[in-house]
Amino acid sequence: MRIVFFGTPEFAVPSLHRLARDFDVALVVTRPDRPVGRGGRLTAPPVADAARELDLDLFQPPNPNKPEAVTAIGSYEPDAVVCVAYGRLLGTSLRRLAPPGILNAHPSILPAYRGASPIQGALLDGASETGVTLIRLVRALDAGPIVAVERARIDPDETAADLHARLADLTADLLTGVLPAWAAGERSETPQDESKVSLTRPLERKDADLDLRQPALELYNRWRAFQPWPGVRVRAGDKICGLTDVRPGNQQLEPGQVRLCDDALLLGCGDGSLSIRTLQPAGRKRMEAAAFARGYQRALHVPWGHPYPEARPPLIE
Repeated sequence: MRIVFFGTPEFAVPSLHRLARDFDVALVVTRPDRPVGRGGRLTAPPVADAARELDLDLFQPPNPNKPEAVTAIGSYEPDAVVCVAYGRLLGTSLRRLAPPGILNAHPSILPAYRGASPIQGALLDGASETGVTLIRLVRALDAGPIVAVERARIDPDETAADLHARLADLTADLLTGVLPAWAAGERSETPQDESKVSLTRPLERKDADLDLRQPALELYNRWRAFQPWPGVRVRAGDKICGLTDVRPGNQQLEPGQVRLCDDALLLGCGDGSLSIRTLQPAGRKRMEAAAFARGYQRALHVPWGHPYPEARPPLIE
């Protein structure tokens, strides 16, 4: 079976490796290289690096929906087209390249958490379960009929980084198992229940700002959801501190009140507290809570989180 594979970030790399092992991946389509970091160094997407390592044909069009790009991709005459986190809508001409259409993987149990941040959305909600859904791609975002679902438990302290890695491997397993029957027209499809749709937006840097008036459990779930990016941060007097290792606290403190307890800083929230084990003041290296308390003693005597951050648009609608 000849496959054209669309994908861009690290999440898609395990799927590319598994498909290349089990099938004929004729072409890999990914996003163009882009500037990264302060120096603006041009950097290839992870899928591009993986394609080169596997010695696969690689195509990085600025817009894959342009007629010349569609023609170039179609010249590979695929039997199936697979999409894993490509990061751009694929139009009608691309969806017609192979008779079955495009098989798309999404890391949630659809129709929950459609859109850009499904892993973060599940963690923000405190969900105990998520999964991977394979759908046939349609024009509307993540709205295609369901081909297969594989569920996965979310551990109570699992972060987005942890869950991302597990779901990437789960996606690779599910795709390689389902693709042959689906491409042959032997796999049934089920419409999504539109009454149960939730939609997630892309993350932004300002989402890192914590509003300490919110309950500690919600803020802890926010910390879990935003690892490794954008992380979470709070103002401690005149310092902005990223909170790099956080757990739920066991004391009730006023919002913004901070107290050193053993080797952790307890930070009061709207209901409960957060136990901060390590943190990173802006412009400094990460440090243990006790070391921070010794070096920034004044910060322990002022309320944290002031002024409260402006309200952000909800991540999940």
